[in-house]
Amino acid sequence: MQPSVANSFSSDPDVVVIGAGLSGLAASLRLAMFGKEVLLLEKHYVVGGLNSFYARKGRKFDVGLHALTNFPSAASGKTSPLLKLCRQLRLPLEELRLLPQSHSRISFGERNLLFNNDFDYFLSQVRENFPSSIDLFLKLLKKMEDFPAYSVNAPELSTRAILEESKIDSLLGEMLLCPTCYYGSARRNDIDLPTFIMLFDAIFRQGLSRPENGIRAILDPMVNKLRALGVERRMNCGVRSMETRGDRIHELVLDSGECIRPKCVISTCGVVETARLVGEQTSDPKTEIGDFSILESIYVFKGRPADLGWNETVVFFNRSKNFTYACPEDPIDLDSGVVCLPDNYGEKALAEESKLRVTNPANHSYWAALPRREYMESKRSWERRMLENALRFMGGNRSDAEEFSRRILLIDSFTPTTIERFTGHVNGALYGSPTKSRDGSTKFKNLFLAGTDQGYVGIVGAMLGGIAVANNQILRSKQGF
Repeated sequence: MQPSVANSFSSDPDVVVIGAGLSGLAASLRLAMFGKEVLLLEKHYVVGGLNSFYARKGRKFDVGLHALTNFPSAASGKTSPLLKLCRQLRLPLEELRLLPQSHSRISFGERNLLFNNDFDYFLSQVRENFPSSIDLFLKLLKKMEDFPAYSVNAPELSTRAILEESKIDSLLGEMLLCPTCYYGSARRNDIDLPTFIMLFDAIFRQGLSRPENGIRAILDPMVNKLRALGVERRMNCGVRSMETRGDRIHELVLDSGECIRPKCVISTCGVVETARLVGEQTSDPKTEIGDFSILESIYVFKGRPADLGWNETVVFFNRSKNFTYACPEDPIDLDSGVVCLPDNYGEKALAEESKLRVTNPANHSYWAALPRREYMESKRSWERRMLENALRFMGGNRSDAEEFSRRILLIDSFTPTTIERFTGHVNGALYGSPTKSRDGSTKFKNLFLAGTDQGYVGIVGAMLGGIAVANNQILRSKQGF
């Protein structure tokens, strides 16, 4: 995927899209499919944002991709969000070569809930582990089905409050919060109800999968289509500021000093970050600045996960009965996290080496303040501690940890400062601001938000969000044209 050469486009394209992450790529492609002149700007050298890729010592690494949610099945039929996405972007589903998860687990101390891509199995797990709550849980499911979670006007209620009102076992409620928060919440110790429902459907009702060739199975076809449709894509090209006239964006000033005057702008860099481009602290005094970030370590090891008795795909873990989801005071919070075994998707041939990914909440301020040498030393120290901690939730003991350590071939990590660098999010906030704009609108008539701060999360959600802004705010509107 080489950056495209700048074309001789006019300095006033129909639409400028800021950010070549998944939502930016999807919005650009959808607009180009309907004949709009699109200029796509990306301040880095690769597309994908936090869902990107890189190579190190001859090995390929995905960044961000634990799982592709919304696995299409016979049960979901044509209503699958992933199928809708493929139809909107004209991407053949079969070319993704999706590998379904084996099964995954939510682990709270000694209590576990298993799930796979069969929702009935998850219901049986709830019935087996929380028999006194199953009827209440089924009532909660009905309430979730009746709630307009997918509407841009959905009220952002507290999921914790709804779970408490449901009277289900408090531990079951905490266990439901863990994977949904880790896969999409920008709120401290909570998740808004629309996002919770969307992620519950995506994770449990539909399930998890992974493209056989990783994130590039999604990125490459989109980049190729953009090139074929004549979209100008400028890499290593940041936006310095946006100049306004009244209630409209008049001009974009690039880092190079070049000025662009588009009819419309779609920004995917976040609500707070976009506001700062127009010279405001935030676009609204009620806008919150997110602070939840992570450190993720990837361990490449000899052999297959099954060699160590690991047959699960993803493990969401928490040490106690109460789930805490917030920016920790310490550099890393080891009390909860996520373990992903990306080689436990589908039935693949035996490989000589595999990967283990461990994710924990992290404090951005700590990592941002470290001098380079101390930063690297601290990463090495926490990589060891994170691994030792995670292996306990994989059913291992000290001897298992020692055996695994002997198998390790390579370790690589990214911290909150990495997230900040590649997404532009203040505080390295993984999911941006808790304040969302679901329809993508701003106070400027020709400026729209897509991506994380639009409120649609995950790979499928981010792309559908970009498509929705392109469709509803530009293609179906006369605004700016």
